[in-house]
Amino acid sequence: MRQTRRNFFVSAALMSSSLALPSGVFAGQNPPTPPPKPEPGYTPNPAEVYSHPAEPAAAKRARLLENEKEFRQDVERLYRLASDLRDELGKTPTAEVFSVHIVKETEQIEKLAKSLRSKAKFA
Repeated sequence: MRQTRRNFFVSAALMSSSLALPSGVFAGQNPPTPPPKPEPGYTPNPAEVYSHPAEPAAAKRARLLENEKEFRQDVERLYRLASDLRDELGKTPTAEVFSVHIVKETEQIEKLAKSLRSKAKFA
């Protein structure tokens, strides 16, 4: 009985190894095919890409003047808001807690100041 059991396990091992062996051996011979290369898209002419028509000087100057006008209006508005806040704080006793209105005004002033700073950086 031991001999038949041993023969059974040996034959099972040989059979399973023979089934596993060809797939491992043949897998190295047939590498996976790479995907096809994509078709080249539209490539623009470099001369067209780098040649920007010159903007007329008058239009550029008008845009700069408009930006300067907006900047000056915002500075005037910031000055007015800061002056109003200073006057309102002068009327309020310092021992009391500030009202929500004062806090909102300071937030509005901060927002406008940040806006002006970013405009000045990119001007």
